[in-house]
Amino acid sequence: MKNLIVLFAFVLFASTVQSQSLTQKDVTGTWLVVNVENSNSNPKMAAAMANAVINLYADNSFEIKEKNNNGNAYDYSTTSNKNATWSFNANTQTITTTRTKMTLKISKSGDKVFFTDQDSGLKFEVMKPV
Repeated sequence: MKNLIVLFAFVLFASTVQSQSLTQKDVTGTWLVVNVENSNSNPKMAAAMANAVINLYADNSFEIKEKNNNGNAYDYSTTSNKNATWSFNANTQTITTTRTKMTLKISKSGDKVFFTDQDSGLKFEVMKPV
C-alpha cells in the first residue's frame, strides 16, 4: 500500500511538471512585458523594461524594444545589440541570449508566464499579444 501511494504521488508530480514545461515553439514569438516584479533589485532596468517588447524570432534572432515615453502609444526603440541571438534549453526552461548576455528563466503560475532575469533578479510578467 505504501508503494502504491509513493507511485501515485510520483505520477502526479511528474504530470504537473510536464504540463508546466514550455517548448521552443511555445517560446518563439513576441512577448509584451505587462508587469515588472522585484524592481528594487535594479530600478533602472525595471523602468526600461516596463511595457517593453521581447521578440524571440523563429530564426533565433532576438531583440528588445523599449517603449518611448513621448505620448505615442506605438513608439518603441530597439535596445538590444544588432545580430543578437537566443537559444532555449527545454530541460532548464531558460532562454540564453548572445551579445546582451541575458539568461531568462521561464516559469508559469496559472495562466501567467514569467521571464526572470538571472543576473538582475527582475521578474517580468509577459504575455503574447493577440
